[in-house]
Amino acid sequence: MIVDFHAHAFPDALAERSVAFLAAKAGIEHYADGTVKGLAQAASRIHADCALVLPVVTKPSQFHSVNAFAKRINDGEFNAMGVRLFSFGGIHPDSEDIAGEMRAIKELGLKGVKIHPDYQQTFIDDKKNLTIIEKAAELGLLVSVHAGLDLGFPDCTHCTPLRAKNMLKLTGAENVILAHMGGFSMWEEVLDLLVGEKVRFDTGVVARYMDKGLATRMIKAHGADKVLFATDTPWASYEDSYEFVTSLDLTKQEKNKILGENAAKLLGINYDL
Repeated sequence: MIVDFHAHAFPDALAERSVAFLAAKAGIEHYADGTVKGLAQAASRIHADCALVLPVVTKPSQFHSVNAFAKRINDGEFNAMGVRLFSFGGIHPDSEDIAGEMRAIKELGLKGVKIHPDYQQTFIDDKKNLTIIEKAAELGLLVSVHAGLDLGFPDCTHCTPLRAKNMLKLTGAENVILAHMGGFSMWEEVLDLLVGEKVRFDTGVVARYMDKGLATRMIKAHGADKVLFATDTPWASYEDSYEFVTSLDLTKQEKNKILGENAAKLLGINYDL
């Protein structure tokens, strides 16, 4: 089983403009067109079973439209190419009713939320993000967090390994996934500060940037059961992301956990899908 735990897609009317803007802002390539169909097509190239869309709410007023689209994805409206698509919800830390919006996400049947501290300009250990994480834990929801440098915001990283460690200490949370192997481009700090903590990492977009020896060492120390295969599509290719994980010096059992078994447990997916 292969489950991509970190991908992005936009409504068709917004996809082309959104991908072009984000690619230019970060100075990076894109490997899919940003549509849901494009995501399914890209995932099918490695015969992925499922992909999880992580929407980013960049202002509080987007809450209802973003989560209505997430529900359509989660309900299976866009399944294609043999790929089952899921979506988390999105929330902005400046919401005037975090508790109410988190309950609404739960009621929509979504299994988690996405926080992007850089695009939302709020440090991960700020009280507003702590409230989101704590409320998610109370409701049985997962929280995926962009961690480490974002190439579109090179001057300030809002979720450094140190701040992530402080967030975990303040919340006692065990429902958090730190994207990009715990902190994009800050992996030595992740190894020192976060490996061994009760937090999961995903492999989103690290394939072309992270040393494989360091990745293997980190996974061995942290535990393969706490690592999730991810691409961050459209910002990485499925082929590169899959090859990165499968070429690491890990056992077949460890690779299977990372590629899909861990995600299947979190999302309640049948292994025989």
